[in-house]
Amino acid sequence: PVFERFNIARQLENAFSRKVPLKSGGYLVIDETEALVSIDVNTGSHKGSKDQESTILKVNEESVDEISRQLRLRNMGGLIVLDFIDMKSRRDQNSIYQRMKECLRRDKAKTHVLPITPLGLMEMTRQRHSESVREAVYDDCHYCKGRGKVRSPETMSVEIQRKLSEILKKRKRDNSDFKLLIVVNSRVLNRLRTEDEKLLIEMEKRYFGKLSFRADPDFHAEQFKIVNEADEKELATFNG
Repeated sequence: PVFERFNIARQLENAFSRKVPLKSGGYLVIDETEALVSIDVNTGSHKGSKDQESTILKVNEESVDEISRQLRLRNMGGLIVLDFIDMKSRRDQNSIYQRMKECLRRDKAKTHVLPITPLGLMEMTRQRHSESVREAVYDDCHYCKGRGKVRSPETMSVEIQRKLSEILKKRKRDNSDFKLLIVVNSRVLNRLRTEDEKLLIEMEKRYFGKLSFRADPDFHAEQFKIVNEADEKELATFNG
């Protein structure tokens, strides 16, 4: 296949990866946000020589070449902040700056780059002709809304306990047969049955209610519902 013959599939995979490896063993971490693009340079497994400064300079030089390539490959634009590995020598910092300017000359998009700041950051802008590859290929996750994070089982347990307290406090105390069914994600259920089991037992005693839990394999990690078992009425739902 053509893609395999010319290693195109590998190039596409790198274009969508947050972490981009360098030949020396270092790597880049690229994050695109609405405000800016941040690119962090790390030494990774690169050990280099005993001379730490020359090792850092080598990784930074290699990262400059790869960053300029990734900007074109991913079609990233707008404000771009580069966090290079800290270099003590002002001469080395200027060397990286000049190398970046030279690499950007091959870029058809208009770019403007500034020298490395005292904090070790290089700021640049790149003309945006169209949406980036990431924006063209991906949509934000409908679960995490583009955060790339979901609430932990502990956080969900706290949310469930808060909602249960609210419901139990409002009920009529003369209803002794008040039973609630809480349907949750399996990971959250595991948390409720282990670390937080005593807290839930105390809640039952305090509010004179009965709580039962069930896992639903179709429930997302940030989803739960609370049902009155007597009439099967949903009292609360949560979808992150």
